[in-house]
Amino acid sequence: MSNWLSIAILSIKAKYFLNDLNIKHMSNQNEEVKPKISSHEFYFETPLYESISKSDFEKDIHNGDVDAYSAKNGIDTTYKIYSREVNGQYDSAFPDVYRITLTCKRKDDDVLRFFVFDNDEVVVKLGQYPSLADIQFAEIGKKYDKVLPKEDLKNFKKAIGLVSHGAGAGSFVYLRRIFEKLIFEAYENNAKAIAVSEEDFKKQRMMDRVETLKEFLPSQLVEMKGVYSVLSKGVHELTEDECLRYFSPIKLTIELILDQKIEEAKKQEKDAAVKKQLQQIQQEIATDKKNEE
Repeated sequence: MSNWLSIAILSIKAKYFLNDLNIKHMSNQNEEVKPKISSHEFYFETPLYESISKSDFEKDIHNGDVDAYSAKNGIDTTYKIYSREVNGQYDSAFPDVYRITLTCKRKDDDVLRFFVFDNDEVVVKLGQYPSLADIQFAEIGKKYDKVLPKEDLKNFKKAIGLVSHGAGAGSFVYLRRIFEKLIFEAYENNAKAIAVSEEDFKKQRMMDRVETLKEFLPSQLVEMKGVYSVLSKGVHELTEDECLRYFSPIKLTIELILDQKIEEAKKQEKDAAVKKQLQQIQQEIATDKKNEE
């Protein structure tokens, strides 16, 4: 598809969504204070068409570097951000649209492309290639395939695929299912050390379960426990916007638990290697003593 046609399609999509941008921006003013959005969160976590107040960003998303995983080359890398405003035939009809490229600083054959609306009040990601799902599938598959059961990994990818197309409720169902399984797994692994019966644990609200398990969960996850009240609600009680808003923090908590499992597995491997080496040393010492006798 030629550049001019791509821009035309994006312009049409943008005009459709821009009618609601100012309304959403005003409603966001009344929400509670939340952490600033980083360049990484915007380019690698945020789905298309989500309206974000310009003041919610940590820094300028049009310049600088951003660390991320390269789906194309299978490596952790740093991308350089280049931005230019779309101009020419459609400039006068539809200003404030930028073509942004992220170029891998380690291997320049990896280039990510984005179309972004930015009018200094709100920012909206209008399009990207590769898709958000494609980028995240590669990282999740590589990183978590050994600590997440096959079915859960499949559901994790389904959730990301759905949210990348704006399907908040559908994606949230899969994400909540995975999170609940991981929390209950943490309880089963540490039940003897917790003075709470399984029956009572199942009756607890999710934020209370996190509190019960705080000694066995990542500290960052415990600090975010206020987010988990939404997990006690049925999906029918949440709007699409609410599901989309809570998707990223819940996804992050899942990743924190999985990252902890990876670190624990590495520690166990190191412990096993040390024990094996010590046993070999002890055997060698014993053999030397016998030979001396």
